[in-house]
Amino acid sequence: MNRIYILLLCITVGQFSTEELQAQTSERKFPTRFTNEYNLDRNLGYTALDTNMNETEIFQAWYQKSRIFQDLGNIGTPGRSLVFSTEREVGFRGAFNPYEAYFMNRNQVRYYNTTAPFTELFYAQGSKELLFLKATHAQNILPRWSAALDYQRITSEGFLLRQKTSMYNIQLNTRYYSKDKRYELLAFAIWNRGYSQENGGISNDSAYEALTGANKSVNVWLNNSQNDYRQRSLLVKQYYKFGSPVTLIQQEDTLYDYQSKAQLSHTIRTEEYSSIFTNTGDSLNPLFPNQYISNTANNTYDSVYHGLIENKLNLQLFANSEKQFKRYINIGASHQAIVIGQPLFVKNYQNVLVDAQLEWIKLQPKTLSYWFDGGYCVSGFNAGDYKVNALIRYKTNRLNYFVGGSIQRFHPEYTYYRMGTNQFIWDNNLTPSVAQSARLVINTNNLRNNFYVVINQHTITNYTYLNSNMTPEQKSSAVHVLHVELSKTFQLGKFFFKHLIHIQQSDDKVIPLPLIGGMARYYFQTKFYGSTLQIGVDAFYNSSYYGMEWNPASRMFFLQQQVKIGNYPLFDPFISMQVKRAVVFAKFEHANQNLINTGFYNTPHYPISLQSFRIGARWRMYY
Repeated sequence: MNRIYILLLCITVGQFSTEELQAQTSERKFPTRFTNEYNLDRNLGYTALDTNMNETEIFQAWYQKSRIFQDLGNIGTPGRSLVFSTEREVGFRGAFNPYEAYFMNRNQVRYYNTTAPFTELFYAQGSKELLFLKATHAQNILPRWSAALDYQRITSEGFLLRQKTSMYNIQLNTRYYSKDKRYELLAFAIWNRGYSQENGGISNDSAYEALTGANKSVNVWLNNSQNDYRQRSLLVKQYYKFGSPVTLIQQEDTLYDYQSKAQLSHTIRTEEYSSIFTNTGDSLNPLFPNQYISNTANNTYDSVYHGLIENKLNLQLFANSEKQFKRYINIGASHQAIVIGQPLFVKNYQNVLVDAQLEWIKLQPKTLSYWFDGGYCVSGFNAGDYKVNALIRYKTNRLNYFVGGSIQRFHPEYTYYRMGTNQFIWDNNLTPSVAQSARLVINTNNLRNNFYVVINQHTITNYTYLNSNMTPEQKSSAVHVLHVELSKTFQLGKFFFKHLIHIQQSDDKVIPLPLIGGMARYYFQTKFYGSTLQIGVDAFYNSSYYGMEWNPASRMFFLQQQVKIGNYPLFDPFISMQVKRAVVFAKFEHANQNLINTGFYNTPHYPISLQSFRIGARWRMYY
């Protein structure tokens, strides 16, 4: 822990946004606020902490972020979202990351401004040695210098043999701005690491489904295999602002600020990801069809690594009016130095990229707003990759109407091109994929109405995937995916009925998707001796489809057409109570086990976790 504090004190830092003045006048009401890199790029203000207690009991990352997904039946196991999307950044992608839902990342970093030290603790525990701990601490070291620490710990034995997971996630950040508010610097460091035992799935689905109760357990395919992973990232970003000083008089106080009209920013970012697959005795089976390197039978130690250093320079122009409009223009150029390491090779690449954004947002009803986002890779491994997004909004008093589209060309993840490990060797000449999307969105302006519908039509050519032989393959002809997302919460007195539905249709088996999926949260909410009480049930469902199988040696999911999964609702009754700054909850996961049928899988041969009781609490503290 001493190393953490030393690192925090050694990172240099930068400035607040021009809306700091508003935060200063609201400190008593909102003692802790935060901003992020997105807002700072656009010269926007602070965001107040969300005090809502809703969904506190849903702490598993895939249920939080995706609602419908595949995983291996235990928290912290590899997974993938079943919500189809073609969205991705222009630039290098080393490998599919099956743990990304749990990882801390750049988009989650919050830079706090607090008048008093702030701590938030979240803790949950349950059967099979489940431990989920998340802690945040933030404080202003000096009036213009803040720092924060996020820590997450996840571990669980799981309900099957060889299903243990263990994960640590740490994020440190700091922010400093000069006295004249013309210079600002942000910095963060993130570490994600852990391991997941690999059991290859249960060896006999029928035998498992014949069992009942809380101790359903059968033999598994693997008993000596494991995946370890580590990811590290570091960012330092500096802003230099152009504008003019501003003096405001509020009651008896004279306040000084700096009105920014433009800024230059420079970012240096590093990122490393490594994954180590070990097998110390599991014999060759369909998951391990080859042994190319090791001279010891049934023995594998495969380390796959990719690293990146990026330098980026941006010029940003903006003009914000509190009630009228927001304008933002960004032009950027960046360089990426890339290293790939696998047991049979080491490769180095360079990328040179340019990007631009234009946002013209009008805040009044009966107005049009525009968003444009584009990027292009000039040279390097990803040469010729591009992305163009455009979106138009028409705003009325009650509804927003969005129409947009995108087209992008991208290289698949590097591991589809080359793999040189003990179990798999390939060297493919793949054609970059091209994805075109059209979008229509309608949502409400009034939080009480809380309705939205999103319609996406995707067309992808040269889609890349792992076939049933667990090797990369491309679909040269176009694949079409229709995705409709709907959300609405109804209220009847003290009863609330929240719904989120995904409807998806793919015209080709290379993109397997359930036709319908989503969640419902029905609950009763009332005041109880000065506290807020919720009693309800969370329900998750997706229709049947040919779910992809998991290969622990390649660290990727692959196609199969033998076993359908899904068409099984999952019910989690819960009770939660908010007492001042604390929320406590208890829930009974998978309460309907064996009531509908005895076969329930998120991934073929990997059953959903069994009935279990979970308790937890969230507590916010100011000192």
